[in-house]
Amino acid sequence: DREARSEWEERYKQGLKTLDPDGGLDESEDERATRGLSVVVHPMIAEAATQFNARAIAELYPSGGPVKTVIVGEPNEQMEEQARRVREFMNYQVTQEMPEYFPDLDQMLFHLPLIGHTFKKVWWDANMDRQCSQFVKAEDFVVAPESKDLYTSPRYTHIIRMPKNEFNKYVQNGYYLPTSYFGDTSDPVDDVIGEIEGVDEYSDDAQDKVMTLIEMHVYELFDGIDGAMDDEDENAVALPYVVTLDYDNQRIVSIRRNWNQDDEEKKRRDWFVSYKFLPGLGFYGFGLYHMIGGLGKAATGSLRALLDSAAFANMQGGFKLRGRVNGGDIQVNPGEFVDLDSTVDDVNKAIMPLPFKEPSSSLFSLLGYIVEAGQRFASTADLNVGDVNPNAPVGSTVALIEQGSKAFSAIHKRLHYAQGQEFKLLAELNAENLPDEFSFSHAGASEIIYRSDFDERIDVIPVSDPNIF
Repeated sequence: DREARSEWEERYKQGLKTLDPDGGLDESEDERATRGLSVVVHPMIAEAATQFNARAIAELYPSGGPVKTVIVGEPNEQMEEQARRVREFMNYQVTQEMPEYFPDLDQMLFHLPLIGHTFKKVWWDANMDRQCSQFVKAEDFVVAPESKDLYTSPRYTHIIRMPKNEFNKYVQNGYYLPTSYFGDTSDPVDDVIGEIEGVDEYSDDAQDKVMTLIEMHVYELFDGIDGAMDDEDENAVALPYVVTLDYDNQRIVSIRRNWNQDDEEKKRRDWFVSYKFLPGLGFYGFGLYHMIGGLGKAATGSLRALLDSAAFANMQGGFKLRGRVNGGDIQVNPGEFVDLDSTVDDVNKAIMPLPFKEPSSSLFSLLGYIVEAGQRFASTADLNVGDVNPNAPVGSTVALIEQGSKAFSAIHKRLHYAQGQEFKLLAELNAENLPDEFSFSHAGASEIIYRSDFDERIDVIPVSDPNIF
């Protein structure tokens, strides 16, 4: 599956490198820096991602909590009280019991516009004994190449990295089988993020060594298990399982059924939620790098050309004669005079500055046009409401603002839908794992939630409203 998406992975890495302060074009950055040339990267795409993150995080994580409830069917006083308890408890969960939720959501909303596709994993953690919602990078989530969407995919794989000591805790809690450890971890996915950040994983402590687990959600046949038929039978129906392997030792550490035990149809349970920025041509969505990555490179190239010409114009370099003139390729750095072999009787004839011009105004205008085109696509250009006719009705001004926010509104609808799926998974985990009666503190008062509250009468949805721009 990874081999099938190798071209996508290369684009993924190139997209992340647009954030690299030391590179953004394909040429050797070290060579440019050695020659004294500019290696700056234009922040057009980074600016668009930052603005999207700032808008989206306010929508998806309001101060009062991101969860609200809707009563399914005709409401009555009992159901309204049940909906209130579910709403207050789940907001308490997300804001208090799950401290990783906000930073994970915040980080995900910065990755999403760059790459175009991210994932959330929702599960009950055996070590922490509570529900968790974790941001999963697209590079760590591999789907079958024939997949159209997450819910109909025949298989998908989550690449998990965890310290050896954390793995030992799972073994102690009976979640994984013990496995031998051979030292160095071979990572199945190159860590391009660590390369950009300039952070390398290193530790002398064996307990801090990072293990790589491959958690595969597949349909499989196991003889004699759950009534499965012989796997040689062509008409046998495979059942959904979660198979986890230790990647380094190639050893299975857990096999679990992936359907509810009381489900006669044995439908696969999904633990992942797919977040898309823009719909792509296949499974993976498109991000800013796919859509305006070319403009970002053009803006970086133009900006570098302007800075290089300014450097050469301000720090004159050229040639100076020395003995007899020899031909050949000559490389000149800003502020440098290269020796030439020649004889001369006039010192003024011995030095010739290179005819570098001041930064071109045409190139500067072109850079402005490129940046404006990119910002217009990414909807980051500021709408100057002051330019609107002051005598125009308020509705006309609001309509202009709404028109400028159309693209963001469409993306927010996708995020609203995905977050709704995430909250439904959380509600299912609550119905399965909470005690029959649980007391919690909310807004200075003590509240009680019942496991039976998480039934089909109450629907859990995000607070964000995609219809309000």
